[in-house]
Amino acid sequence: MFGFGNRKIPAQPQQPRQHPTARPTAATASGTPPVAGAPPASPDRSWAACNLAPVDGKVLPWAGDPQAFGACNVAAANLADGLLSWVTREGQVHADTYVATSGVIAGYAAQQSLRELDPSARLDVITTSSGEQYLSGEPLDAMLLAKTEAEASGRVWPRAAGAAVHVGMLMSRIPNVDDMFRHVAQSLGGPSEGLPSTGPERQPLVPARQLLALAWPLVTQLFEAVDSQRGWGPVPLKWRGAVAAYVTARPILDVRDVLDPAIGLTILMESAIYASKLTRFSM
Repeated sequence: MFGFGNRKIPAQPQQPRQHPTARPTAATASGTPPVAGAPPASPDRSWAACNLAPVDGKVLPWAGDPQAFGACNVAAANLADGLLSWVTREGQVHADTYVATSGVIAGYAAQQSLRELDPSARLDVITTSSGEQYLSGEPLDAMLLAKTEAEASGRVWPRAAGAAVHVGMLMSRIPNVDDMFRHVAQSLGGPSEGLPSTGPERQPLVPARQLLALAWPLVTQLFEAVDSQRGWGPVPLKWRGAVAAYVTARPILDVRDVLDPAIGLTILMESAIYASKLTRFSM
């Protein structure tokens, strides 16, 4: 599934674009339909559809941090190109897997940044019947969403949703954020865990936990040794969530010809929500 290749690290983050050699395909894999059940109570997130982040590359979340600016720029560009190469096989990309991989990276990176930015953040621990534990709580959710325009370009939801609108998705088709959080929560410990609510015909090739296990070692290597030859050291933990979120616009744009942006956005965001909750992952 993953075709690992060497990519030159660009000096600046690149615009999301169609790759000249890797062509997204509409191939699908079997999946599991969403879990049914009464929706639990949830906080009001009516603001979550607002503050969509631009995709023109002019707003960088880390612009006000001169010490991290170079490292974050290089990491964003390298992650965008690296992600595409990781999911490329024989010159083709499985669109659903591509957007899901971007989502799990952004979700788990958001959790890591939260731990650095607010070590005392109060998070609940959900334990399933199998003993598996997951994190939950508003501080974690807030790392994926945005309440202000200033936060938007460094959060996965407004960044990916902004890209989906940019490629033609009507505002009326923006997926409901509460429904996505609800699906992920209800699927924990069940047969649909780690799979998006987009039906059996629109699924990544493997569940989100496995995607994260494949991708995260590569992401960690990228973040921790950006470009030592030019003096750009590791990306600070506090910015890793923003870097990963910033990159999520590119997959949405890259697969627009083969994957409905509303479906791609749902796959990406539900993958991010799920990965943000993980306390461990393994192959």
